[in-house]
Amino acid sequence: MTPIPAPSFTRLALVLGLLSAVGPIAIDMYMPGLPVIAADLGTDVGAAQQTLVAFLLALAVGQPLFGPLADSYGRRRPLIGGLVLFIAAGIGCVFAPDIETLVALRFVQGFGICAAAVIVRAVIRDLYTGARAAQLLALTFLLLGISPLLAPLAGSFFIAYLSWQSIFWVTALVGLLGLILVIFTLPETLPPER
Repeated sequence: MTPIPAPSFTRLALVLGLLSAVGPIAIDMYMPGLPVIAADLGTDVGAAQQTLVAFLLALAVGQPLFGPLADSYGRRRPLIGGLVLFIAAGIGCVFAPDIETLVALRFVQGFGICAAAVIVRAVIRDLYTGARAAQLLALTFLLLGISPLLAPLAGSFFIAYLSWQSIFWVTALVGLLGLILVIFTLPETLPPER
């Protein structure tokens, strides 16, 4: 089996860390805006909270599906497909006319980003073992751990100075950044013979 040329360890940690953080950013950034979203869409906060339930449900449903897809078709294609789905659904959230549409789009968004949740760990396993894999996983989790601290603050800023829709523009842009990094810096780590 031919070894896969791995990108630099630091660059890989940053890319995988960002990909791991996109999901938590999409959850935590919009939570301060739930009351504003509810008021703007003419519903109550309880109905707006269903958008969070839909996102988390999609994460639970999608992860067992993306694992076998990534094993069958390689890591890049399902990851790129998931990120495109996440971005498209995020843009759709900006234009959601009612809470039911927003709940459905948040489900699609959660389903798309669960590709990153699954495939990031698979990429690490493909490229490294032992202590080096543990180091990369720790760095990835470090970047992942920062997002729940900063995302609500950023969300509050966007709610105060722009609109709740701006949060979904930002999450779509973060997803787009992840997509660009995957396309241009992350090689396929699962060789066809595996």
